[in-house]
Amino acid sequence: MHLSFRSLSACLLASTAVASATPSNFDVANFKSADIIKRDVAVIGGGSAGTYSAISLKDKGKSVILVEKKGRLGGHAETYIDPATGTPVDMGVLVFHNITVVKDYFKRFDIPLNRADEFMRSEFYYDFRTGRAVTPTFTPLAEEVSAAFAAYLAQYSKYPGLSNGTILPSPVPEELYMPFGKFVEKYGIQAAIPSMYYFNPGVGDILSNPVIEQFRYWSSDMVGSVATGFLGPVRRNVSELYTRAGAELSSCSSLLLSSEVVHAHRADGESGVMLIVRTPTGRKLILAKKLLIAFPPKLDFLAPFDLSATEKTLFSKYIDAGYYVGLVKNSGLPNNASISNAAQGHTEFTFPYLPAAYSFAPSAVPGLQLVTYATGQTTKSLPLPDEAVKADIINTIKRIQKQNPDKFTPTEPEFVTFASHAPYNLQVRAEDIKDGFYDKLYTLQGQRNTHWTGAAWKGEDSSLLWRYSEEIVVPQVIEGL
Repeated sequence: MHLSFRSLSACLLASTAVASATPSNFDVANFKSADIIKRDVAVIGGGSAGTYSAISLKDKGKSVILVEKKGRLGGHAETYIDPATGTPVDMGVLVFHNITVVKDYFKRFDIPLNRADEFMRSEFYYDFRTGRAVTPTFTPLAEEVSAAFAAYLAQYSKYPGLSNGTILPSPVPEELYMPFGKFVEKYGIQAAIPSMYYFNPGVGDILSNPVIEQFRYWSSDMVGSVATGFLGPVRRNVSELYTRAGAELSSCSSLLLSSEVVHAHRADGESGVMLIVRTPTGRKLILAKKLLIAFPPKLDFLAPFDLSATEKTLFSKYIDAGYYVGLVKNSGLPNNASISNAAQGHTEFTFPYLPAAYSFAPSAVPGLQLVTYATGQTTKSLPLPDEAVKADIINTIKRIQKQNPDKFTPTEPEFVTFASHAPYNLQVRAEDIKDGFYDKLYTLQGQRNTHWTGAAWKGEDSSLLWRYSEEIVVPQVIEGL
């Protein structure tokens, strides 16, 4: 890949903004010159939105430094490479919408796309609490599902502000904070609910969630992609996008992996922001004109960032779900059909009780099953210990085997890889939505030279996060630089 002169210049640019009156621990005299990083923008969080924004800012001639706590970029986009065959298996982020920003982003890194494989497989349902087979009682026809989604979109389209984030009318209509289950009954869209639920694990109790929280994921783009098809990398390796983005940023000293902000000083005006970052090679001091935070805005994650009273109040209202993915071998489960969790008599849709595994599905590597697991909503950023989730999944497989000896051979299942995506699907309660939470949230953009992007600001959808970042957030960040 060839870097243009403009791209190379962006790597080398250094901002001149230096904070004036600042706490003593930010004194530049405490740092070697090689450990002081001057940039136009510091981006914190190398997940989907943070990585995209860093690349977009760089392409627009701005100098950036991207700081990521993990040793890799990509956030929920994780890929396991089978050591025996070299076959990649994506977990978490699998597909993308057929929209311009997606095609442009992959093209920029020379990664070809094509229509993603269909998700339809022969499917079986079991109650994962008991291991016994379940016969779903609600099985709408395809034309009923299409009609239900059309009715859903008719209501969604009343709120054009959803294309720019979660911009709602004021006062907020009751219909947007009523339980989604009541909305389903009001508009008769029951036929769409199984697809909505099983297609997006990690939302907690979908029927009690406020309507707007469902709208934030099930956008018109999402409904359209379900109907017409998604895009995916030809090589079926989503992580390749982040590997290439990381390599480019690293080549111009614009990436700090396995690094974490431990102190921050954020000021208005020309003072900019100062960050002390703990890295594998020691502490670094970042001096930047603007700060872009792109990780989940939970209070425990934001502790080093010198939050204002307003920020603390707003971010304290978030609840989220635990969402986990993994690959299991020696499961004894079929290689040609998925197995989903269902609880007979629990809602008209036989939804499972949580926390629990949602499903097991064959992967691209025979013998490896992709498992998803989720909890209900909680105020905890990390709802369950990873080991507890893994143990529950293994016990679930063994229950299914024990109760169905004629179908599944007893084995000793093992994880080959596992990942926690908690906290997932940040949202707020109905009373907070009614009180104008999202209107107050978006007023934070730009305060104290700090901007925000990520799923909390748009939704758990990489494609739309990239579009939101490109069209809304990045222009706001650039303004005044």
